[in-house]
Amino acid sequence: MARPHSVAFRALDLNVIRGRADDSALVTPTGTLSYAQLLHESASLAGGLRELGLRAGVPVHLDVPDRHVWVVSVLAIVRLGAEPDERASFTITGDPAVINVGGEEYELDLVLRAGRVDPAAAEVHDSGDYGERMERRFGDVLATLLHGGTLT
Repeated sequence: MARPHSVAFRALDLNVIRGRADDSALVTPTGTLSYAQLLHESASLAGGLRELGLRAGVPVHLDVPDRHVWVVSVLAIVRLGAEPDERASFTITGDPAVINVGGEEYELDLVLRAGRVDPAAAEVHDSGDYGERMERRFGDVLATLLHGGTLT
């Protein structure tokens, strides 16, 4: 039996490949993002976070009230294989969201723009049970996208 693609790949990339690029993926009071736009934003943020040192297995704490930023951030950290951990020193918090790492603070919008230079690709496969754990942790986001639905 073939090994399944990573949860990050299945949630966005595969939906775009299967023709849902222009379908609504996220609808919030601040606007609507298609699957292609959400893929671009989350891959860009992941690229910026990678430049700040976030990698597979690195713990990260996520606490942002804005739904749009929450969804993009969840997809970015899952794309990188980072580990959600409320005690992590690498944090994405606040409104407007800021990233804290190594005693330095960066505006999320700047990190996202910087990541557009080299957006992060999704891993082909998840390591171990990573995908299942992320589906349990972020089921509100991932389950909807894995089924080609629209987040609100």
